[in-house]
Amino acid sequence: MKVKKVKTQKSSVLNKAVSNVKQVIKKRDKEAVKKSLLKKSDDKDKNKEKPFKSTRGVIYIGHIPYGFFENEMKEYFEQFGKVTKVRVARSKKTGKSRGYGYIEFENIEVAKIAAETMNNYLMCGRLLKATFIPPEKQHKGFFIGKPWTSKIYPKAVNRVKELKKNESLITEKVYKKNVRRSLRQLSALEKKLKNVGVDLKFKPVDAPKL
Repeated sequence: MKVKKVKTQKSSVLNKAVSNVKQVIKKRDKEAVKKSLLKKSDDKDKNKEKPFKSTRGVIYIGHIPYGFFENEMKEYFEQFGKVTKVRVARSKKTGKSRGYGYIEFENIEVAKIAAETMNNYLMCGRLLKATFIPPEKQHKGFFIGKPWTSKIYPKAVNRVKELKKNESLITEKVYKKNVRRSLRQLSALEKKLKNVGVDLKFKPVDAPKL
């Protein structure tokens, strides 16, 4: 009986020790996970972009008359003070002015004066709208992208690409494919004309045998 009692006591002590070790390991793992999460959180905070702070004066210009573009705006508004940036909002497809834009002055006070002076100023039959934008309401999006010109904008670039594509040499296979498409279009046009009472047959010149 004594032997059994000793064995039982040893078993109880061993189980308790194992349980304690498991608790220690569990606690250590929890602390490790917590530290890892805190580190990730700190890294995120470090990687966060610092809030945009501007020391320049920016004004919004609306009701811009046609022809009063970036160069003209910069030249005109420099009578108030040094202009650091100019942007006219334009169509992404055509590059045409949307009638509003932004001007950045080196000095905030100069921007305020320019906005007060030019607001409701009659220019080319249109009343300009000029509003000062406080530094806390400014963001990088006002002057994002490259300056536009009358020759370089998406529509012009795409047109040049298409012209180069059309003028480039093609294989016989591609040529025949283009001919088939053209013939299908002519056939569809013939049917439309016939439906309105015009019986007309198109005869393609120098069309290859398909």
